[in-house]
Amino acid sequence: MVAVEICTWVVVAGLVLAAVVAVCLKRRARRVYVIDHVRVEMHPACVVEDRVIEQVWRSAVSMTNLSRRPRAVPTFAERSTVQAGRREYLASVYFDADDLEINPRAVALAWIEYVLPMDAVPGRARLALLGVERRRGALVFAVRRESDVRRSVAGRGKIGPELRPA
Repeated sequence: MVAVEICTWVVVAGLVLAAVVAVCLKRRARRVYVIDHVRVEMHPACVVEDRVIEQVWRSAVSMTNLSRRPRAVPTFAERSTVQAGRREYLASVYFDADDLEINPRAVALAWIEYVLPMDAVPGRARLALLGVERRRGALVFAVRRESDVRRSVAGRGKIGPELRPA
């Protein structure tokens, strides 16, 4: 009788743990989202302006139409937030053009620009969706710094240890 109760509690605890893990994985920060056949990707952030006590950062967001038909571009709110450490900072969202639809294989660009203190490093960006995609809420991106991305001189592959500049 006691063994049955223990097994029941173990099963219930396992199900609760699985549910918590599923929710955490669904809400985690990503680098790529697909919304209605449009791939939304956050590119590495770079410092645009270096001031005395703060830095202006900019991250590019590309939206690529993956389907064979024209698709609507996801609409983002003008303001977003960027998390650096335990603090959140306001950011502005700018679109390259006022295109409402993009053709197949076409790319639309947007930028997120934000000001952080000198010692802060961007961690996550939260973009709020407007319009039909609103049911999804917000897209949470993991922000990478441009210095964290390793590139070769020709743009192909990674730099080997013998080819790195001194």
